[in-house]
Amino acid sequence: MFTETGPILKTACGKPVAASGRCVLKVNLNGTVKPFEFLVFPQCSHQMILGWDFFGATDAVIDCGKEELQLAENLPDNITSGKSDFSLFAEADYLIEANSAKQICTLNPDIEDVDKALVIGDKILMCERELSIPASIVNVESGRCKLWVTNFSRQNQLIPKGINIACLTTIENDAICSLKGEDQEDSKEHKTRSRITREKLKGVLGAELTSFEKEELLHLLEEFGDIFDINKKSRKSRCNAVKHRIETSDNAPIKQRPHRTSATERRAIENEVQRMLKEDVIQPSDSPWSSPVVLVKKKNGEWRFCVDYRRLNKITKKDVYPLPRIDDALDCLAGAKIFSMMDLKSGYWQIEVDDKDREKTAFVTSDGLYEFKVMPFGLCNAPATFERMMDTVLRGLKWNICLCYLDDIIVYAPNFQEHKRRLRKVLKCMQEAGLTLNSNKCSFGKKKLTILGHLVDEHGIYTDPQKTAAVTKFPVPENVSDVRSFLGLCSYYRRFIKKFADIAKPLHDLLKKMPSFHGEHTAKGIFLNS
Repeated sequence: MFTETGPILKTACGKPVAASGRCVLKVNLNGTVKPFEFLVFPQCSHQMILGWDFFGATDAVIDCGKEELQLAENLPDNITSGKSDFSLFAEADYLIEANSAKQICTLNPDIEDVDKALVIGDKILMCERELSIPASIVNVESGRCKLWVTNFSRQNQLIPKGINIACLTTIENDAICSLKGEDQEDSKEHKTRSRITREKLKGVLGAELTSFEKEELLHLLEEFGDIFDINKKSRKSRCNAVKHRIETSDNAPIKQRPHRTSATERRAIENEVQRMLKEDVIQPSDSPWSSPVVLVKKKNGEWRFCVDYRRLNKITKKDVYPLPRIDDALDCLAGAKIFSMMDLKSGYWQIEVDDKDREKTAFVTSDGLYEFKVMPFGLCNAPATFERMMDTVLRGLKWNICLCYLDDIIVYAPNFQEHKRRLRKVLKCMQEAGLTLNSNKCSFGKKKLTILGHLVDEHGIYTDPQKTAAVTKFPVPENVSDVRSFLGLCSYYRRFIKKFADIAKPLHDLLKKMPSFHGEHTAKGIFLNS
């Protein structure tokens, strides 16, 4: 039966919309047919939307953890046969805006940790303030649990700290369905993984955030926990956005012999090769191409494995895809008050080399010939490919809500809620692209952050003391190369130095002639007086 009269309602964004009419439909609820009245609209995002009146009429319970809707007849008979009711109190002041919903945190130290408990909103409070808390099954940790509160009124509603907003009843174990053995193991493994992820991510949150903001941000990061490297045993993540190409035209393959190495260096090369084989980064090759391996010693005494691709790079067609200007990137941060920075885990290794170009990445060792399946360091077009990949993944978001400079991704916003919204968009794009983040190098919800060699906060952009220390401690130059290095170091912060060009002119003049570095009126004197 259809009636051509209907009320005017408001959508989630506050826009009024008139119903075309009303109709009564028979709804089959697990074999039980019941009539319910529905409003009819000319346009709707879904074919049917169930409202709170439907949930109330069916005594429905929303299980947020399992993302299930349980009707009264499907609930276990002894779902409320647990311990006595506990009151739930608002942990802080919460402002629920008109015609909107918000997740809040409740606290009762007397409640022990439980995996499942039934929560029902306080009816008196809900009626007085036109708020609604749907009956739901929650878990309790340290006396805390999260609830969704909906404000159906046209005015903002304040939930004061300490007010009783709901009651909680624990559920006995025999009211919970048992799982199969393998499902229980999977569940235990998932809980262990989630706990490790949560503890790890706590360390990368901004110290200036409130406890509620930290909890909200942590919940968001847990939602995208699979993109962090925390629980991954090996680096097998691959980005599906781009592949690296090596265009060499009609040039003949380049063949080079391995360099001579000591026994210690040979062991280091062998260990690195075995590690890369295990992580599916390289594979044995029968390529006609070969480049030698070079070991570079790190400050800690360990060896850095490199491949000398200089001859390959000479015949490679250059990719001129631009890298963003650092000053342009920093200018976008104007007005931002909260920042997050993410770093990719071995970013180059998350981009595959095109199948037909893999043979060109082949490198030779004393033990054989191998080729890269992913993009290695040392290729001339690798930075361009990487930046293209990031721009592809974050298309439509870069310069608007985030920045990316190679493997550094910065999300910025004027307030916490907007920052959380933007961060969700960026994380979702990265998740869909199959990228993995290095949790140790990520920072979330920071009020002050070091970005691209600069300190940034809501008041502006500053020089990094560690960078300026390198300038002030720079030794007196002994040759033209030293002067050029010093000028390059200073130029990085030239925007902070008034009349930088005038000050640096005497040093630039030294690069145009053959200066003397000895005596009183020499290059050293010019350097010290600049």
